[in-house]
Amino acid sequence: MDALEWIVPRPKEATLGSACVDLTAVRLGDGPANAVTALRAALITATGADVAVEITVGGTDLPPEGYTLTARGRRVLIAAADPAGAFYGAQTLLALTAAPCPAHARCVPEADVRDWPDLPLRGTIEGFYGTPWSHADRLEHLRFSGRHKLNAYVYAPKDDPYHRERWREPYPEEELARLGELVAEAAARHVRFVFALSPGLSMVYGDPAERAALRAKAAQVWDAGVREYALLFDDIPPELSQAPDRETYGTAEGVSASAHAAVCRDFAEEFLAPRGAQRPLTMVPTDYAGTGRTPYRERLAAELPADVLVWWTGSDIVVGEISAADMTAAAASYGHQVALWDNFPVNDFDFDRVFLGPLVGRDTELDGVPLAGITANPMVQAAASRIALTTVADYAWHLAAYDPARSHARAVRLLPGASALLPLVEACSAWPPGADQSPALTVLCAAVLKGDDPGELRAELTRLAELPADVPGPIAAELAGWVRAARDMGAAGLAALGLLAGDRTPAEVEAALALAESHKANVLRRVIPPFVREALERTRA
Repeated sequence: MDALEWIVPRPKEATLGSACVDLTAVRLGDGPANAVTALRAALITATGADVAVEITVGGTDLPPEGYTLTARGRRVLIAAADPAGAFYGAQTLLALTAAPCPAHARCVPEADVRDWPDLPLRGTIEGFYGTPWSHADRLEHLRFSGRHKLNAYVYAPKDDPYHRERWREPYPEEELARLGELVAEAAARHVRFVFALSPGLSMVYGDPAERAALRAKAAQVWDAGVREYALLFDDIPPELSQAPDRETYGTAEGVSASAHAAVCRDFAEEFLAPRGAQRPLTMVPTDYAGTGRTPYRERLAAELPADVLVWWTGSDIVVGEISAADMTAAAASYGHQVALWDNFPVNDFDFDRVFLGPLVGRDTELDGVPLAGITANPMVQAAASRIALTTVADYAWHLAAYDPARSHARAVRLLPGASALLPLVEACSAWPPGADQSPALTVLCAAVLKGDDPGELRAELTRLAELPADVPGPIAAELAGWVRAARDMGAAGLAALGLLAGDRTPAEVEAALALAESHKANVLRRVIPPFVREALERTRA
């Protein structure tokens, strides 16, 4: 297999030779601390080793976060535009060492790589409803992000009470210490840690004391190391609900945008600016989906500080396709550059399902589009989300080369446990949520009911029915309920085939179907049960 297939995201330009550079023991030179640390942790470094790995920063014509990697003879050189580029070059080098080679314990093919990202913002936002990720989940997610060149993580779990309902209250010391650990881990992986507050359920926007409380909460996490912030006004009533605010801002349609803009302006001027914050504020408007102009957006365009970035979810809240035209129209409607808050592969609207397929339907021709980047909203299942998020990283880094099927195949291969569960992954890959859960199986079921040979359908159902229940690792642990559901759904489909062949009784098929449908986890519930019921009807006719 081509060694490039072990690198996600795929590099812009890469040429690999047939010879290898042996990295069994290397001499590691100086360079940015994070890149050197990443390599030292994975490579055997030895004083006096013949093979040298060198890292340089600056003096290139590369865009930000770009790097070149040259591996030839007894030398590997990573030349980067900045420390982040050096870190990403190190990740590419480590990914190349994963390609199997029968001759060396650890090596890379001779290589010339020139690489940089297309989108400046590439990340995730823990912004779902439901059980927030654990601290361990978040730490591992930040490590995952660094490996795949995702450069932002937004802390915004809806069910963290100190983020939303109790936004005025300071974090307890134990929670604050954990946030500090996350900030440090993110910095080590060149991941921007963005702390979000969502005060809109109860804030009196025009009250100076309320604005001071917001700044005080932000100051607490600033002291823990946070340097980038977001204010979220999503999923709240569209109009002002507090009587003092109605007196201050009025009651005209869309006037809540004036209140939200005022809070953002106060936060930027009274909190971020005095501290010399390097990055501007990001905000989520209440009117966060769709592309048309509205009274809310017109006020926001006129009153929100020009450098504030606006998050937007697409033409709707959860969508199958987002075009360049949609992005451009949305930015025009807000009067600001937008970032895509992509509600993919989030499952908080249907916890019975998991979405394990690739990112699809996102335009890849974005030249001149006022899009800062993409932050994907993952599932409650942190480890299982990495299958889809790997493809998000691939898309955001190299738009023109993004191929959902190829990217998905690489993601499954790279994430421990995913390959062993491939039949389940395929059965849960449909997007958007309303799409046919498995077009291929739907076609096979229909063909069998028309009298075609059942061999191919039987083979696919057998793969589901024989899914292993003892796969190690966090992905398999999170998906255990869906594995059980898939096994029983496959068995119900096989029972229906047996009924059509005269080998099973209706009672046996009904029992198999009842067991398959008893699971809370939804695997092919809209595909297999209709086929089984049709088979039962035909035998009763």
